[in-house]
Amino acid sequence: MKSTMMAVLALAFLAGGCAAERTSSPKTSAAEEQSEASTVVLASIPSGVDFSGAILVARGDDIIVREAVSSSSGEGANPIDLDSRFAIASMTKSFTAALVLELVDQDLVALDDTLSDLLPTLETDWADQVTLGQMLRNRSGIPHYVDIPGWFDNEVKRSFSDESFLDAISALELKFEPGSDYLYSNVNYFLLARIIDRYSGMTYEDYLRSQILGPLGMQATGQLYEDPGQLAPNSLRLDDGTYETVPIVNPVLFRGTASMYSTIDDLRRWGQAVMDGQVYSKAGQRNAFDEDLPMAWALGQLPLGGERTTDVIYYNGRLIGYLSLIMLLPDEDGLIIVLNNNSAGYDALLTIAGALAAQVFGEEH
Repeated sequence: MKSTMMAVLALAFLAGGCAAERTSSPKTSAAEEQSEASTVVLASIPSGVDFSGAILVARGDDIIVREAVSSSSGEGANPIDLDSRFAIASMTKSFTAALVLELVDQDLVALDDTLSDLLPTLETDWADQVTLGQMLRNRSGIPHYVDIPGWFDNEVKRSFSDESFLDAISALELKFEPGSDYLYSNVNYFLLARIIDRYSGMTYEDYLRSQILGPLGMQATGQLYEDPGQLAPNSLRLDDGTYETVPIVNPVLFRGTASMYSTIDDLRRWGQAVMDGQVYSKAGQRNAFDEDLPMAWALGQLPLGGERTTDVIYYNGRLIGYLSLIMLLPDEDGLIIVLNNNSAGYDALLTIAGALAAQVFGEEH
């Protein structure tokens, strides 16, 4: 069922705050007008939010807004530029799901295959109850990482080997009968990456490069546990309002589920490819964008001002100071990307994206 993102997006029209520098060069007078309007919106980051990050809005081949915004206080983030790389956290799941659906297209795996069929060496009481489709939809009942004993202790995270982490996952007990409810769980997508290892004929990382990153020219996108180069520093906001840079401990534990980094330009390539039908087959699209049971995407109605709304496909991520949001507006041939590295809050990202959508796509055209 589609949702309507009304409450927090309404804040976009009431917000006020710090300014941003416009860095794009629109090609047409219409684009110039919209860029100016968008810059006004960027200058209205919600009051009390010290935003650091990068923002992009595009319609088809036209980039309307391409902004780098550094922290106004100078605390909590180094200067950000348009090429800054950000951890995109759970947005990784959308890439992983696309790869699994490609294996389904090739008849190498099936959505009703059980985990015991797919990973027969995984020793757990529930492997014969959970299916591939349930894992893709987060309806398996497998708990989230937070249920792993000691998860919030960095020394415990640091001590995990591949084998001991699998043992910890295998010891978890299901939260409900598979397929009967929804529970967001990183474990689902960590195991999906291992399924890709087994059935693609190469590692998850190589399959991702060969099927998505390479063909789309996403050269500034990869895995945090490989060689990410210089990332925008993650600044976790503490309760007293100060910031602390907290390392992402043992990031390979997030493989397939929250392990990727990227840039606004690379994510534009990804989002446009999704809308253009370059990522999913027809069957894959039906599964990924099922209105009731989507796979690593969410569907909704986005208000554009007045009586206007438009269909939106979106996903987000959060990981120790990093926040990410991508919105695809197929009927407008538009997309919005907001990346943040100083704990601005998901509501703030939705507010910025909603205001930009209303400014750029809200007028009749």
